[in-house]
Amino acid sequence: MKKKWIIICSLILFVSLIIVYTGIQRTHTFTLTEINGTSLKEEQIQPIFGIVKVSGNCDTDVVFTDVETGVTYTIGYITSGVSEKIRLQRGKWYTVNGAGNLTINPVNLRIE
Repeated sequence: MKKKWIIICSLILFVSLIIVYTGIQRTHTFTLTEINGTSLKEEQIQPIFGIVKVSGNCDTDVVFTDVETGVTYTIGYITSGVSEKIRLQRGKWYTVNGAGNLTINPVNLRIE
């Protein structure tokens, strides 16, 4: 009987974690749009978990620049509709440079 309750509680916990994670992904997904034909976005992003997923609507390199230090992190090349992941430091703000509309998650967004 105890074994059955442990399994049920574990399943409920697992499903709850999936629902929370999906909610975070949905709430913290943003599309950064191209501004006046230039690829520099005015928004800044901050990773929530340290790994950021990026996809775009055109072929491009994506460059993240640390606002404080100026250090850059690059995803060499993404193609339209394909997503790539990059590890960025949590708690830091980054500017994003890339062509087209870039969809980035899970991140916080700050508009300067």
